[in-house]
This record gives sequence, C-alpha cells and structure tokens, in this order.
Amino acid sequence: MIVKQYMTANPITVTKEATVEDAIQLLKTNFIRHLPVVENDRLIGWLTDANLRGALFPSMLEEITIKDIMIHDPITVEASESIEAAARLLVKNRIGGMPVIENEQLVGVITVIDLLNAFLEMLGILQSSSRIDVKPRSTHGAIDSISSVIEREGSEIISVCLVPQKSGDGQIYSFRLGRCDAKKLVEELEKEGHEVISYSTC
Repeated sequence: MIVKQYMTANPITVTKEATVEDAIQLLKTNFIRHLPVVENDRLIGWLTDANLRGALFPSMLEEITIKDIMIHDPITVEASESIEAAARLLVKNRIGGMPVIENEQLVGVITVIDLLNAFLEMLGILQSSSRIDVKPRSTHGAIDSISSVIEREGSEIISVCLVPQKSGDGQIYSFRLGRCDAKKLVEELEKEGHEVISYSTC
C-alpha cells in the first residue's frame, strides 16, 4: 500500500498573497485543516488551521498574508512511499498531515485520517466481521495451529496481528475474521488448549 492510493489528489491550494480571511474561508467551506501554498504550480509552503489560529487578531487580519504565517519548508512525502513510512513521519514530527510530492510537483495531501482509514481497511475493520484474540497453548506453530481450527469451522481469516505484550507475558494473536459465530469458535479453540482473551462481532 502506497501513499498515492490513499491521499487526496488535486488538493485545494492557496497562494502566498492570499489573505488570512481567504484561507479561513477555504478551510471552512471545504471542511479541511491543511492548505498547500503554491506558486506557479509548485509547492512553496504549508498552512494549517493551527497557523491560522495564531494569526487571529482582528486588528491585524488585513495586514497579514499567507506568506507571513505559512510553514516555509514543510515536511513532505513521495507519492510512491509506503503508508507505513508516511505514518512514521506524521508521528515522529507530531503533525496531522503533509503535502504529497511526485516528480517535484504537488500531487496531493495525506492526513492522519487518510492513514487511519488505510490501516482500518487493511485490517478488515471497516467491513462486517468478527475478532478473536488468542493466547496460543504454545508459541511454536501458533498461527498454523489456531488457523487450522478457524478454517475447520468454516471461518475466513481476513488479517492476523501479533499484539505487543510485556516481556514474559506470552504472545497474543488477534484474528480478524469474516462475520461468524465467534462464541462457537471460542469453544473449539479452547478445546484445543488455546486461551481466548476476548472476542467480538460487529
């Protein structure tokens, strides 16, 4: 999965000469929180609602332009970059979004919400499904052992995650399944010696 698949393409932009009031109106009208600043179709800055909040002094609005408050050297990501790399950039820099670049041209915007949707889609959480969190009877061949029970009961595995645990607490695997009778599956897993920590269907 790459950034280009989940970004907002052809984003709304603003010029450095625009007024703060112009930018505020663009954000409100389009229900967005970020604006790339462009000049001759090239990215020259980045504007966020946080930047604008810092400039909201009524007596100064007519004097301030976007050039005065924009981020002049924004963090960017390539359209071909993985969504994992993009997520790490956002977390590392504590930002909510960034411009997407391809061949040195602005092609989109990627935000925390876009990446959250990507990961939810990858894990199958956005579709009707069941989840079972299992502590296997043994770490050796754990996934194969649990999967064989799930498949025997006719359930479809959508995704599997290893849930981080404190050292010495053993391993817990979270299985996302096609919607099924999770309670019946729990019974079968426990018969095989596995411990079911939790389960749900939504």
